[in-house]
Amino acid sequence: MKRISPIQYDRSAKLGKTRPLFITCEAADGSIVEVVAKFSRGCEQGNINLACEVIGACLAGDLGLPVPEPFLIEVPAEWTVTIPDADDRAKAQQSSPIAFGSRVVTQQFSVWMPGNAISDIMLPKAAGIFVFDGIIQNPDRKSDNPNCLVRGDELYIIDHELAFLHGLIIGWTPPWSIGGLKPMETNGNHIFRAELKGRSIDFGPIRGAWAGLSDAQIADYERALPAEWADVASTAASATKLIRDARDNIDAVLEEVKRVLT
Repeated sequence: MKRISPIQYDRSAKLGKTRPLFITCEAADGSIVEVVAKFSRGCEQGNINLACEVIGACLAGDLGLPVPEPFLIEVPAEWTVTIPDADDRAKAQQSSPIAFGSRVVTQQFSVWMPGNAISDIMLPKAAGIFVFDGIIQNPDRKSDNPNCLVRGDELYIIDHELAFLHGLIIGWTPPWSIGGLKPMETNGNHIFRAELKGRSIDFGPIRGAWAGLSDAQIADYERALPAEWADVASTAASATKLIRDARDNIDAVLEEVKRVLT
């Protein structure tokens, strides 16, 4: 994952639990990129949530799902003192020196709203996102917090810091078992459930994408995590095990998805 360095504080996000910052950064090749940056101090579980973001972005990319380009942001202490907003400055100063960033999505994308419909063109991607969220145990793509951007038939999914935390759930049922996706049966618990329910969906490409994940690819997700996040090893190992197990049981996962959408 490409590393970049901040050169300009732009503004703070108005919404979002983590209150990310919009900042302008520079890559090693001199290119400039605008990113939405999440700092460990803004997350309930600090670096663990940032690690979930990294793994989620890497996995989504390998599956061909639409996520903004992810980055690791090296944040020098001398830069944090230049942040004009006192709260944002304190958050950056109290955080890990490595933040997580996503390229800013521009060009008139808007937040997915309950009235939006899934067109036939969007259907394969929407179904792939639904399966993805079910497998990674992402509870954070709800009607009141969609974490999805849309423009015409194009989608971008964002914010995966709450995924892969299934180890915290007592009596957790994996998504390849009957009832493993029970929370997704309720309209509103996932933005696409109501629109996907009863639709004719070709799950072949989704199955192929998951079955095609190699052990080397999945292992790379852990290797992408910076050494500075020394406290994330257990969560990362649990996340990659979940991905491998879902890949190996993808047919059963898809049967559970079909049950939820019936």
